[in-house]
Amino acid sequence: MSKYIITHGSIAAVQYVTLPDGNKVIVTDARDGSERELPKLPVEVQTAVNRQFGTIFALPYDSRQGFIDNSIPFEVEVTE
Repeated sequence: MSKYIITHGSIAAVQYVTLPDGNKVIVTDARDGSERELPKLPVEVQTAVNRQFGTIFALPYDSRQGFIDNSIPFEVEVTE
């Protein structure tokens, strides 16, 4: 089982994913049509990242920074 840690960046459109080997990748909310462009990550991790982006962008603009400031990194476990 591999663990990935998702941490929200300092702005709404950025998240960091710590890979099982300790390296980090940056995921942005850059869109190509209606799809978010994600680095090659397991589907479970992509789903969690998209859910996090969906949550923050559903908030009113003036509430987003509070969400970011109070965001706690979370783990996603992936069965290989």
